[in-house]
Amino acid sequence: MSARNLRGRDNKTQLTIALIWPIDTRVSLVGRILTGIQKYIASENEHEIKLLVETFNNEDGINTVKGLRTSNLFNGAIIANTTEKNEELIHSFVPDVPIVLFNRFSSLYSVIHANNYEAGKAVADHFIKNKHQKVVILVPDVSSQALKSGLAGITGRFDEEQDTSIKYLKRYCPYTEQGGYDSIQALVREKYIPTAIICLSDHVALGALSALNDEGISVPNNCEIIGFDNQEFSKFTNPKLSTVNLPVEDMAYSAGKMLVRKIFDPYSPIESDTFNLSIIHRETTKK
Repeated sequence: MSARNLRGRDNKTQLTIALIWPIDTRVSLVGRILTGIQKYIASENEHEIKLLVETFNNEDGINTVKGLRTSNLFNGAIIANTTEKNEELIHSFVPDVPIVLFNRFSSLYSVIHANNYEAGKAVADHFIKNKHQKVVILVPDVSSQALKSGLAGITGRFDEEQDTSIKYLKRYCPYTEQGGYDSIQALVREKYIPTAIICLSDHVALGALSALNDEGISVPNNCEIIGFDNQEFSKFTNPKLSTVNLPVEDMAYSAGKMLVRKIFDPYSPIESDTFNLSIIHRETTKK
């Protein structure tokens, strides 16, 4: 597998890059990341690049990925969706190959990240302008730097707004449709009917939307709802889900390009590429 100095067709350098991915509930994003990386590989004319997917168990830790400690499995790696514990681990030893972190911040490694904090503020602004007083924030119970940053943007913006009667309630739930559904049903049983729901995952939003429909709560007339990530299914819900667009494919394309640069120049300065997020208003939010 070691291909650092091999030559293939047309005398091109052959490389193997890895996507390192934890085995958890966020698997729905892996297809979009692979699509972005493959688009970059298809556009690459100077090198022949093969893509390898390496998974690991979050409980065992990212340091169990052997390819990070030896250069004979792959030439470099994109690491995505790490927990905070595994982010600490990856900063506690020096990998034997160049790495790029996906949607994370780091002072040691090159990164591709999104303005999750600013996106959170923009979402909060929407509900402030629409004068909501009872906002529920559904937070998936996964350890994620990006998710925590988005949540901080939302709550920080609400806390700044001293001149309104807005109140928000945070509820943690599984990163699943069932998690969103059960959370809203529990609130209804408690006689707490929100006027707006912010879900930090489209999967959670899908479940929450289903619960609102089952409880006869009109969306968006009686309750607005918004998700995060802009998953493909969000365009086909009833009503169509408003969401924050995370340009996963573009970010993955950039990550692949950045990694190949690091492979050929491993001592180059740390790079950072930032992507802005935008709100897509469909049918579950009011203009």
